[in-house]
Amino acid sequence: MADEAKGVVGVGVDERVKSLEEALSVEKAKNEVLMEQILKAENGLAEKDVEGFADVIPNEDREFWRGQFLENRENATAILNRMRGRVAPAAKTEAAPAASAVPTAAVAPATVLKPLHNREAAPRPASAAGAPAASPADKAAKICNRAQEIARSRGCSFTVAFRCAEQEFGATS
Repeated sequence: MADEAKGVVGVGVDERVKSLEEALSVEKAKNEVLMEQILKAENGLAEKDVEGFADVIPNEDREFWRGQFLENRENATAILNRMRGRVAPAAKTEAAPAASAVPTAAVAPATVLKPLHNREAAPRPASAAGAPAASPADKAAKICNRAQEIARSRGCSFTVAFRCAEQEFGATS
């Protein structure tokens, strides 16, 4: 009798397992359908967003930004809005160029860009009228340094090089 009870209970359990497996497969099918619908909706939304930012996104970057919208829509939208904000003022300045290239006093000094100048092109400062001429010690040091350079480069004696350096500096003894 115990064996018969086990068989009856076993049949009920098998039927219950089969019904649960069927219910699970039905739910999986529903889940797949819902996932397909969600993916279609996300793709459509990403395409709509890319079209909305067509003025900022070049055609060659559309796929990249589409992926960015799918991954993180909020950050992508924020970045593109900032890019749009930067492009808009630049377009306005191109459309209406400034009347003069000189900035007005209303512009903050920190925003005014100063052009770079070549140091060689700058005018040499003239020595002041009251400034003393180069001291004899400075002139002697320059002649000595030049004499050493001449001696090394030409391979001559220091005495000959010193005479050449004196002639270059206009200081004959």
